[in-house]
Amino acid sequence: MSRNASAHITSVAVFILYLGVLVYLCFGHPTAFFKVPRSLWGIPIDKVIHFLMFFPYPFFAQAAFYFKNRWRSLVFVIITGIIFCFAFELLQDKITTYRTTDPWDLFYNVAAVTVGSTIIALVTLFRK
Repeated sequence: MSRNASAHITSVAVFILYLGVLVYLCFGHPTAFFKVPRSLWGIPIDKVIHFLMFFPYPFFAQAAFYFKNRWRSLVFVIITGIIFCFAFELLQDKITTYRTTDPWDLFYNVAAVTVGSTIIALVTLFRK
């Protein structure tokens, strides 16, 4: 197995592991394990956590699903990221009895994917 193939397999494995953690955080009861403050710099802590949960998505997805055309790859990452944001937020209300759909959670999820994707785009643009 070549170095590129093993790096790709590792990237896909890390991405799948990340998605598993994301599913647990979105649908599980993680608050049973963590005590967190109510806000951070005036922003409700659950919104900060939503942002931090989805911020790594573009980086892991870009590494796992890299196309020869970097821009096509980035568009794929953005579209799938936004689909995941909507799916996870809308399914919380349908699958669980203890979570509800919150438009502000969805906003912070999409904002995180957008900020991460923007960083990737800027790095791509200014990379030699």
